[in-house]
Amino acid sequence: MAKDTPQAATPAAPAVATFLDTRFRSRVIVFPSGDVLHVFSGEATAKTAAQIEYLDAHPDFKRLEERG
Repeated sequence: MAKDTPQAATPAAPAVATFLDTRFRSRVIVFPSGDVLHVFSGEATAKTAAQIEYLDAHPDFKRLEERG
């Protein structure tokens, strides 16, 4: 019987998510790490897992479906 070998993990594509700011059309979010995220025209694009996690939990932000 052949042994199951764990497959090498492939690097995941960088996480990117766009959020709608339901409160402001323009603002700057400063994260504890020092990262800065700009809201333009009521939208912000999170490019790290920490940013996505923060915005998912924030009541002012709503994740938009992927466009394409």
